Formats: sequence, structure tokens, C-alpha cells
Amino acid sequence: MTEPSTSSDRRPLAKRPVFWLGLVAALLAIVVALVVGMLIGGATGTAPTPSPTSVDRPTPAAQTPAAVVIPPAPDAAPIPDDCTGIYTRDWQGELALALNPAWTDAPESGVRYASDDVGLQTMLEGTSRLTCIWATPEGGSDVGITTNVAVLTDVQQGETITALGDLGYNCYEELEGTRCVFEQEGDVGAFGESHFLRSGIWIATGWVNAAPDGYTHDIVAAIFG
Repeated sequence: MTEPSTSSDRRPLAKRPVFWLGLVAALLAIVVALVVGMLIGGATGTAPTPSPTSVDRPTPAAQTPAAVVIPPAPDAAPIPDDCTGIYTRDWQGELALALNPAWTDAPESGVRYASDDVGLQTMLEGTSRLTCIWATPEGGSDVGITTNVAVLTDVQQGETITALGDLGYNCYEELEGTRCVFEQEGDVGAFGESHFLRSGIWIATGWVNAAPDGYTHDIVAAIFG
């Protein structure tokens, strides 16, 4: 025969301790699962991308174009197209010489540059715009004048004035520029040089037994006004 059930077997589930223990365990399991999932997701997720920041970067020195040294165009004091334009008057009668006779065009004539100094000759060779030579028509002699009109950069002008001073020329301020001169006596007579530099223009004159007063001043007046 069947045994009667006890009173504890007939109690509702909500009043049974086993039910609550199981419910709590289930909730804990869900919470643990959620926490573990969040941790895993954070570990495997993509890191946030930082917003871009503008950074000023200096241009590498190798990419910076080198400064180009160009002699200034003498707009304020234009150099004439030919030698007749560097004078305000005709010097031929006073000098009794010819201007640029044909023989003086030859490089081996020895009268192309207004200085015997090799360094000054080299500078004149690279910068002269006009070469004006007063000489005897038939050929070389012990009388003559050579004038070079050259264009220099500021740096070249400063270096040339320094070089003239180092060579022992007498340098002084004149006509808003710098003039450096020397004069000597030798076997051929008197000879010397005059170098006038102003605003990037170099008026270089070498002479032998012919040094008319006002010659350089006249060229300065013709070029600079």
C-alpha cells in the first residue's frame, strides 16, 4: 500500500530552500558570464584611434634651395653700352691717344685689365662689363690707360675693398663711394692704379705716364649722374 506523503513534499517551490539556492547560483553564473564576456571583448576589440595632431616640421636642410649669388643689375646706375658713354666729354684731344685701337682686343696684348695684381685681374676678368683702353694706334708703348667697368655683388665689393687695403693701396671715401689708389715711379716712368667702388659698380683704371686730372671723376659723373 502507498505511504502517505509528508507535509514538506507538498510545499510550493518558492518556499523550498533548494529552489532559492539554485536561483542564486544561476544568477551568479549569468553575472560571471557577462563580466567574462566584457573582459574578453575589451581585450580583443580595436583600440580607439587618436585624433590627428598638426605638427610643424622644419624643411630638411638638403631640400632648402641654396642662395644664388647674382651680381645686381645696375638699374640706378646703368653701365653704358660702349666706352664713349662712360665719359661726359671727349678725352682724346687731351690724351693724344686712340680709344680701343684694334691691337688692344687681343688677350695677349697685356693691357686688358687695369691692375697687375693677379687676384684683382681674376676678379675683373669675371665681372667686367666694359673695357676701355686709351693707347697708341700702332701698338704697345709706354703711354696708356686701361679702364674696366665691372658689376659686383655686395660681398664681392666688400672683399675687393679689403683686398685693395691689404695690398697697400691708399683707400678713402669719395663721391659717395670708396676709392683706392697707388702711384709709383719705375723704369718706364710713372704708373699707378685707381679703383672706385660704389653701389656694386667698380671703376678700375690702370695708367702709365698718363694720369689726367679728373679722369675718374668724369666717369663717376657719367655713370652715377
